[in-house]
Amino acid sequence: MQTLFELARFNLEVKPIIEALLPNQIDNSLTKLYSIVFSDKIVNDSQAMKILYGKSNLATFSRVKSKLKDILIKATLLHSNKLEPEYSRVNSSMNQYRYTIAVKFLTQQKITRLAIDIAERAIVKAIKYDSTENVIILARMLVRHYGSKEFDKKKLNKYLKIERDYLNILYWEIRAENYYLELQSIQLKSFAKLDKATEIKFKNYVIELDKMTNINTIFFKDLRYKVKIALYESQNDYNSIFQLSDKTYKELIKSKNKSNIILQNINLRRAFALIQLGRFEESISIGTKDMKNLPSGSLGWYFIAHYKLKALLYKADYGNAIKLIKLMLEDPGFSKLGGNHKELFGATLGYIHLIVNAGLAGDPIKMVKVLPEFKIGKFLNAIPVFSKDKLGINVSILLMHIGFLLQRKNYNAIIDRIDSLKQYAYKYLRKDDTFRSNCMIKMVVQMTKADFNPIRTERYTSDLYKQLEQVKLAGSGENIETEIIPYEVLWGIMKKAIQ
Repeated sequence: MQTLFELARFNLEVKPIIEALLPNQIDNSLTKLYSIVFSDKIVNDSQAMKILYGKSNLATFSRVKSKLKDILIKATLLHSNKLEPEYSRVNSSMNQYRYTIAVKFLTQQKITRLAIDIAERAIVKAIKYDSTENVIILARMLVRHYGSKEFDKKKLNKYLKIERDYLNILYWEIRAENYYLELQSIQLKSFAKLDKATEIKFKNYVIELDKMTNINTIFFKDLRYKVKIALYESQNDYNSIFQLSDKTYKELIKSKNKSNIILQNINLRRAFALIQLGRFEESISIGTKDMKNLPSGSLGWYFIAHYKLKALLYKADYGNAIKLIKLMLEDPGFSKLGGNHKELFGATLGYIHLIVNAGLAGDPIKMVKVLPEFKIGKFLNAIPVFSKDKLGINVSILLMHIGFLLQRKNYNAIIDRIDSLKQYAYKYLRKDDTFRSNCMIKMVVQMTKADFNPIRTERYTSDLYKQLEQVKLAGSGENIETEIIPYEVLWGIMKKAIQ
């Protein structure tokens, strides 16, 4: 039933068309099921069968569900485009596929001349919007038509050439995509640097793709860019990430056939790389500009807002960080975000509360009233703190909890959690690219060994703190989601709490 309810919500605007496809009888099972899925009440299969038949009747119910599902799927093709203006490219692409379906339908109904007229107009648009697969489908239909049913040598050769050219384009788009997915798969399995043989292999992929200067579709350019970026990311080469992203952005922004979604994704990498390079002002500038251009509360808006917030916190611009987190959490779009994004922004709010409590953002009493509410206990109960995802924000959450406990002088609770913290560090943080997190955890452990005495804590942790300062956050290669605020700042908050 869940699928039917989702399709119903999507098809609200075309209800009259759906009703025209249903039987006229009010007591018909299909009509009744339609009424159920378009009602405000959500029911499961058993409840729906009871409404329809008064008992369980699985075989008949499955057939009725299947019929309604088919009708609702067909209805999805009749939608007007709802996407925002900045996604006009997506809207145009969707329209081209509708034309292709119409051409196929008319061809099957033997309305050939109309089908061919539509196909010839549609292929021009499909080429304009780099809809490679669509171009090939339309070209094949036109080649068949002008090669057999209505022989026209000039048009046949024209569409044969388009077919050949776009089959080659599709080959290279798929090849580039597979290279990118292969590299991404390796990175997801292990976040250590690539071994020499793998690195050489992917450098050869980049060289191969760079030679294809005659492939100019927006998708090929984007995929080629992603392969290069993935290689640079595996090497923590943030200068190259920024330079390539900046160059690609400036190239694609001038294109008549630009994709706003692709440009936004490139901008995210520009913002990310600038943070890693310690160029916070430039990252904030990109975030400010993009947030103005994107629909408030959209996923893209939240992504770029996140990097702007990150840069503000690293720059210690807490006043503007508080304004931004408030804007993000109070936007109606926040409720529609996935759990992982809510968890990340919730953790960031927690750190901002630590900053405010420590008096780093002005008068704590006044600033707490401005901030959205944050309850550490409620937050911890809502998430899997010790999840198996070592790339999650587990370290930041663990350290944030320690920070709150220190501010509340709840030292016994910290001691109870130290073993778990050490085990987590031993299991997940034993590589060079987690050096800063390791230092931070070791300093917390030493603080407990010093019985939270400020003088002994300073003495026990001085060497570790020097090591932390030597490996700067900018360019360290550590996951910036882990270090929500610089560890130097967090350590200062922790030390202040035990004064």
